[in-house]
Amino acid sequence: MHTKQTTVQTVLDWLNQIAPFDTQEEFDNAGFQVGRLGTPVSNILLTLDVTEEVIKEAAELKCELIISHHPLIFSPLTNLDLSKHVPRLISLLIKHQISLIAVHTNIDQSPDYSASVAVARQLQLKKLRNTDDPYLFLGELSDPMKPDALARLIGDTLDVPIRQYGEHEGLVHTLAIAGGAYSEGFLGAQQAGAQALLTGEVKHHHALEAAATSFIIYDGGHYATEVTMLAPLAFGLQTALNQVEYPVRVHVTRCRSYHLR
Repeated sequence: MHTKQTTVQTVLDWLNQIAPFDTQEEFDNAGFQVGRLGTPVSNILLTLDVTEEVIKEAAELKCELIISHHPLIFSPLTNLDLSKHVPRLISLLIKHQISLIAVHTNIDQSPDYSASVAVARQLQLKKLRNTDDPYLFLGELSDPMKPDALARLIGDTLDVPIRQYGEHEGLVHTLAIAGGAYSEGFLGAQQAGAQALLTGEVKHHHALEAAATSFIIYDGGHYATEVTMLAPLAFGLQTALNQVEYPVRVHVTRCRSYHLR
């Protein structure tokens, strides 16, 4: 009996369907990064970041492919000095014959698979919607909350300490979310009717400007506001492969990029 075979190219094509690579930002380097497109794939590991621990985990799971959110090769490499971080990781991928694909700012815009949407669903926001800014997603709280109470809810949900920039005298009805580093989105969030924005990194001048207009920015940390995207993406990919009867297992990493103290 002939068994259908998945290749790195098969997975790359599916990712391009759900989050077209040509929508990524000019500074970005999402897409195929390491390996061979024709390599057969039976196990895939999803991760936010490529680390030595993640590569070891992928090798133990017999994965032929890693899909990361953050590109390992982001800036042009002028050499492959193996004493340096990125070249060393590339050498480990090659040693274990593991290919690498990155989905970054292209998937950040996805209404189905972005980290922002994943966090919104965790917070059980209602009437989830996109704005004119493709990286901003808005949703309504089931019960309007005081800013401090909302900060506690976000912290409990993401299991991280939350920093709150600014004050708002009333209740928060509408929350904007932009996973990762996107504090510049506060203006668009405010114009779209939100009283607060949750993101992963906050620049000082954005916090100052937002606070001056009684708008709140919550800082949930880059990792915590993005890692929730992995499970839905894994489920979507596994479902797509199952539908065409490809014998592939999709795994989500158990490794953390770093620990916060």
